[in-house]
Amino acid sequence: MNKCQVLILLVFGITSIKAQITTTDKGVSNVKESTLAYARNITKTLCSPEYHGRGYVQDGCRKAAKYLLEEFQRIGLTPVNGSHQQTFDIQVNTFPNKCKIRSGFRRKKPGIHYLLHPSSAGYHGNLKLKVFSASDIMNYRFGSSWDRHAAIAFIPDKQLTKDSLKLVRKKLEKIARTDAPVVELTRDKLTWSVSDEAFKFPYIQWFDTISSELPHKIAAQIDEVYLKNYGVQNCFGTVPSIHKSDSFIVVCAHYDHLGRMGRKNYFPGANDNASGIAMMLSLAREIQQRPLQNHNVVFIAFAGEEIGLEGSSYFVNSSAMDLKTISLVLNLDILGSGEDGITVVNGSVYPQYYQSLVQLNESIPAVPVVKVRGKAANSDHYPFSEKGVPAIFIYTMGPNKNYHDINDCYEQLTFDRFENLHYLFLRFLYRF
Repeated sequence: MNKCQVLILLVFGITSIKAQITTTDKGVSNVKESTLAYARNITKTLCSPEYHGRGYVQDGCRKAAKYLLEEFQRIGLTPVNGSHQQTFDIQVNTFPNKCKIRSGFRRKKPGIHYLLHPSSAGYHGNLKLKVFSASDIMNYRFGSSWDRHAAIAFIPDKQLTKDSLKLVRKKLEKIARTDAPVVELTRDKLTWSVSDEAFKFPYIQWFDTISSELPHKIAAQIDEVYLKNYGVQNCFGTVPSIHKSDSFIVVCAHYDHLGRMGRKNYFPGANDNASGIAMMLSLAREIQQRPLQNHNVVFIAFAGEEIGLEGSSYFVNSSAMDLKTISLVLNLDILGSGEDGITVVNGSVYPQYYQSLVQLNESIPAVPVVKVRGKAANSDHYPFSEKGVPAIFIYTMGPNKNYHDINDCYEQLTFDRFENLHYLFLRFLYRF
């Protein structure tokens, strides 16, 4: 064997060993599967068609909960107050079956050519479109007689400001809620969400960045089902501290996403938030092997985040945990990139935790920058902090801009800084 071959084997051996260990403030622990391989597998699984976008069509959210509960038990997390789950009910608007829109002989694709408003009603038939200006819409009088097969169509003027457009859209929502169908031409990126409300009439967002016109009529087949008292689950498990303690750290991430729009189209939710679940489970797997000295760690996968922080709100208002025993909540959401760093929401509210992350990052370094942000009601940390529990929310920044769209899929994630962030979060937690 020549010197070149020896060098290659040496480099390969070091790389292989590095992939099998995790460094922490407490030392080094062996891991059977590399952190990145494990996280990729979790993310890919949750984004597969089998879980239907982890929404409320074909029980996607419930199937994801079952998978996570099995993973919690496989890792070895112990129950919280005798259970690994907490069931609660939500109301949600869904589009489970037909979702077809045609203009002439051309069939439009959901998520690419159009979106249904999350609160849209169903509709079967032909809609004639009557164009209204922004002024016409703002001056619209409710209660007027309107043909249910005619839609109020809105084409925004390019000179319309963002604030004015928001006002017009609010008025269009009110119209669809009570009075008439709505079709809105939009030049903005198609971004979907989930609603706990159902309008009386359909509301369609028609995407077109080139044309300034809408067709005179469209054919639509939209099946909408409003679900009342639909049961979903928060999933949790704990790792007791080495020394008996009444103090807890909560590490959480939401696992729900937007689900399906029709039978053939679903929103995978890779970055938001299969990646956050993958990070939470990766940390759970490591901490299960090497517990914290003086803090128990509770890992929670929340349902209902996309519909308005329903899962975390239910948790904090229940008797699942005494909130006074929680020293910190670390909420993980959108963890699939990191090329441009991370943002710490509530970092300015709890500067001690932000500064700790900054100092640790300088010594690793894990990401180019740790950005600070103030209070925001944009993820599951918020219900905790509103109850006085210290809580921070961390998300990654990078070139991936797929958010609440059909392109947020596993293949689009780089996982560029995932392992680095895994080490950073571990070292941060081991300081407690």
